[in-house]
Amino acid sequence: MRILKELRYITINSLLLLAIVPLSLVGYFFAVHHESLFFIYECLLSIIVAGVFILAIIGVVKIQSKLKWISISILAFMIQFSVLSLFLGPFTKYPLFILYYFIAAIAFVLFILAISKVDKFKFIPIIFTVLSIILTLYMILLNNLWGNDLS
Repeated sequence: MRILKELRYITINSLLLLAIVPLSLVGYFFAVHHESLFFIYECLLSIIVAGVFILAIIGVVKIQSKLKWISISILAFMIQFSVLSLFLGPFTKYPLFILYYFIAAIAFVLFILAISKVDKFKFIPIIFTVLSIILTLYMILLNNLWGNDLS
């Protein structure tokens, strides 16, 4: 019965993370066609990110089995995603590159640890690792373009 309760935290977190995809499509629609409504997307995304973050912390605290590493990897990805969102949002400042790289390195180590310690659901930290690499390559591109006059 304890395993089912632990799986519930991971399932809810995974579904909330997947909800970001259709929400981002709505956000794109708002950005292109109804820019005055884009704040709705931002608010809903903030609520989902905060919900996943809180549930991941609860999962880390309450889960006693090896599945705790899945919650740790979810938490690490959400911290990395939050730093990226802050950089792309209100804090587009050069020092946030260094913060992002630092958080991404820690998250990558946690993903590798989660992959090695978990028997079930290894695909979750693997997906986070791939997404982390893609986001980091994007940040490297932005870092290389920073300050270059492209016109």
